[in-house]
Amino acid sequence: MRIRKPSKRTMKKMKLWSIFIGKILLTLLIICAASAIICGIVFAIYVNKYIDPKIDIEVEALKLNYSSIVYYVDENGGEHELERLYNVQNRTWVDLSDIPENLINAAIAIEDERFEKHHGVDWKRTAGAALNLFFKMRSDFGGSTITQKLIKNLTGDKQDTVNRKIQEIMRALYLERHYSKDTIMEFYLNTIYLGQGCYGVQTASETYFGKDVKDLSLAECASLIGITNLPTYYDPFINPDNNKKRQQAILKKMLKLRKITKEEYEDALALELTFNHEKRTEDILSKQSYYVDQVIEDVIRDLIKERGYSYQVAERMIFSGGLKIYSAIDPDIQNAMDEVFKNDANFPKYKSSVQPECAMVVMDPYTGRVLGLVGGRGEKNSNRILNRATQTYRPPGSSIKPLAVYAPAIEYGLINPQSPVDDAPIRVYRGSPYPKNETRVYSGRISILKGLMDSLNTASMRTLEKLTPRRSYNFLTANLGFTSLDAKRDINPAPLSLGALTKGVSVLEMTAAYCVFPNDGIYIEPHTYTKVLDSQDRVLLEKEPGIIDAMSVKTSAYMNYMLQKVISGGTGTYAKLKRGMPAAGKTGTTDNDQDRWFVGYTPYYAGAVWFGYDKPQYISKSLSPALTTWKKVMDIIHENLEIKKFKQPDDFVYVDVCSCSGLLPTKECLNDPRGSQVTRGYFHREDVPTKYC
Repeated sequence: MRIRKPSKRTMKKMKLWSIFIGKILLTLLIICAASAIICGIVFAIYVNKYIDPKIDIEVEALKLNYSSIVYYVDENGGEHELERLYNVQNRTWVDLSDIPENLINAAIAIEDERFEKHHGVDWKRTAGAALNLFFKMRSDFGGSTITQKLIKNLTGDKQDTVNRKIQEIMRALYLERHYSKDTIMEFYLNTIYLGQGCYGVQTASETYFGKDVKDLSLAECASLIGITNLPTYYDPFINPDNNKKRQQAILKKMLKLRKITKEEYEDALALELTFNHEKRTEDILSKQSYYVDQVIEDVIRDLIKERGYSYQVAERMIFSGGLKIYSAIDPDIQNAMDEVFKNDANFPKYKSSVQPECAMVVMDPYTGRVLGLVGGRGEKNSNRILNRATQTYRPPGSSIKPLAVYAPAIEYGLINPQSPVDDAPIRVYRGSPYPKNETRVYSGRISILKGLMDSLNTASMRTLEKLTPRRSYNFLTANLGFTSLDAKRDINPAPLSLGALTKGVSVLEMTAAYCVFPNDGIYIEPHTYTKVLDSQDRVLLEKEPGIIDAMSVKTSAYMNYMLQKVISGGTGTYAKLKRGMPAAGKTGTTDNDQDRWFVGYTPYYAGAVWFGYDKPQYISKSLSPALTTWKKVMDIIHENLEIKKFKQPDDFVYVDVCSCSGLLPTKECLNDPRGSQVTRGYFHREDVPTKYC
């Protein structure tokens, strides 16, 4: 068969088509290249602006075994050791040389088989994870190397976000440039969580097998490292069958990667593991005070917040990093508090088998320093137990009224101490008046001052109606540092005017809030430490407490006047201090008589006391143990101090007024059938009444 050649015309068309297609392909190639360059530039800008490749952790410090020391500074600036912080057994560091090669190989086999070859990122696994994200819409990125997992352990950042993953990749590359593979493996095996409260392979080996990690067999190594993927699911105490399957999978992978021989594989499979179920006891060399417990929690919180550490890394730094922590404590004040709280004779005895608890905080109102803190009665029997001064939240009862009602109402120009208010029920519900006063008695027209002195619920709720719950809530949270209020349920009359808050408040929150009154209306964030140095004396943390202009000097002066009256002639008369030291404060009792409070202050110090059961129950009515405890402590810490009066601004004056109206009195006020209604009122000059009753 004869094949005909294409005509010249056809050849010309084919050539034109070839040129056309070539141009299209070249154009597409240029577009793709330009797009790639643009994407690369955008990515570079994104990384430069939002991604910090450095990991702000002194990694080498984690392997230290130096005791940290808590110091206090005396009035002359001298530094003194307060307490030493010792490590405990469940966070024991072990050098890589003491970790069996089988354990290292087991980790590599099951966690990151190309660990010895990559530079921090396994790009093959990362690409697969990226494809899963874009095509299967899976948010669990996967593909993490041991280096990347170490970064998660160090920072505690484990969110499934693209930003976090890119940050992790950049940090992994950074880490591998600055540390050897051996160092990375050592830190990984010492920071992984292995269930039962164990961080690191040494602790886990002691817990599960009752031996040092260096003595583990191949079978035990595979069992141990298998836990880290899902610590509860693979916990040999809880799910031994799951742990066995995981161990077998790891051994099989080790054989496949030629980390072990066929004979070693079979021997390990055949070995029956014996787990140590005896509960370990922590070797705690000393019992820290409640104050130091709180210092530890505050430093851990700030290391996480300001340095980006994970919880376990921050905790390890505190107990083994040789830190120097400068506390805000005043040892004399703390000793006075301990003296009162350790003596059961200072508290009433109740019939129940379990006695009520008590907690107290004393602060310097002018600096925000927490000078003393006690989280429970009696001898403290363990470290970092429940600290009722900071970790227990209870309804404050009437002790909240000065903060939530009277101070903001004065601040917003709605009342002054002599403003009239009706001591009468707001409504009657099913034949019962509401709200009820403690005495169940109503006196009619009274002054705001009288309402606060006698802790009248009617006066408080009627004042809150003028103020509105929303403004009250905003004042507490924005001006006075409260973080425990419920934004949905607490913006209501009863929680804010009577103290029936949903979650409640802490003793520390109440103390810090009352510090505003003697400090001219300025709120200073409470703090238990001032700075933290690392083992090389470099500043790790420096406390700069937040400061808020919570209220005017005028408002704080009015509140000082009224709260002194509470102690001189109101519900807090039993809080009067020895030698006539001026004091101001407010009692608090919850509606169901389950909590007792007293919060008060002097020109020197402020303090709050809570008294009640850990599991709330009725406390019989008697002289408030919170009030008597406050007085006992304050009498001790003020006994050698010069008598000092509260600051009294120059622009305040005393003026006679009618107690029923708050206006200037007339003869009718003086000759009232009930007796003279003329009283001496304390006024800022701009609030002095000009009208007559």
